[in-house]
Amino acid sequence: MKARKRPQRARRAAVRRRDIAPGPTPQTAAKLRRDVLLHLYEKGRLRREHLEAAEEIRRIWQAFSRSLGATATNPDTLATGRQGARARQPIEGLTGGEEAIWRNRLQLVLDIVVDNRSFRQVEGCYRMRHGAAAAHLQTALHLYARIAGWVGDDS
Repeated sequence: MKARKRPQRARRAAVRRRDIAPGPTPQTAAKLRRDVLLHLYEKGRLRREHLEAAEEIRRIWQAFSRSLGATATNPDTLATGRQGARARQPIEGLTGGEEAIWRNRLQLVLDIVVDNRSFRQVEGCYRMRHGAAAAHLQTALHLYARIAGWVGDDS
């Protein structure tokens, strides 16, 4: 009799262990962050065209940034004195005024859209008052959607 009960108990314990899937470790859970833009859309702070504009900016940035890393080079060309592999930065070649716009406006949008940084982090980094980053993001995404032709000038 005992021989039968033991396998049944072992099977039930195995089923219970399978049903209880282990979650992420506390360290992993701390790293996982919700998409800031999706959260804002769900709360009604961004409209559908703003979310689409942000997704397009992400795709463009990812495609653009693939070519920003170091490039492979032929070792023979290094001996000739030509510049070898080096990482290019997106702000190289911009004028002083263009670089200021990049740093103050575009970089803020990229921090939120691409890097998924929270408004609190961005406002602290750029020394902005509370709520300014959200307003700036909405304005920038609306402008992008208007240029793309997704919304009219009156909306």
